[in-house]
Amino acid sequence: MGDGWRLPIIEELISIVDYSRLDPAIDPVFSNTQSSLYWSSTTYAYSPNGAWYVGFGVGGVGYRSKSGRNSVRAVRAGQ
Repeated sequence: MGDGWRLPIIEELISIVDYSRLDPAIDPVFSNTQSSLYWSSTTYAYSPNGAWYVGFGVGGVGYRSKSGRNSVRAVRAGQ
């Protein structure tokens, strides 16, 4: 994949949630993270039109239609 970027899988997004913090529920080292929903690349198993997300307001996890608007946090491909 080279030096490109990709969307993280849901487990990667969950791994950076800091439940001791709120609004956003993430370590300040991840600057500019809004308290909004962030897409993962993980498709919801019961509907190929859905994908998992993390809400960094409180660290909630859920799924919704891929046609919805969420923020994204890219990770380096190959990492």
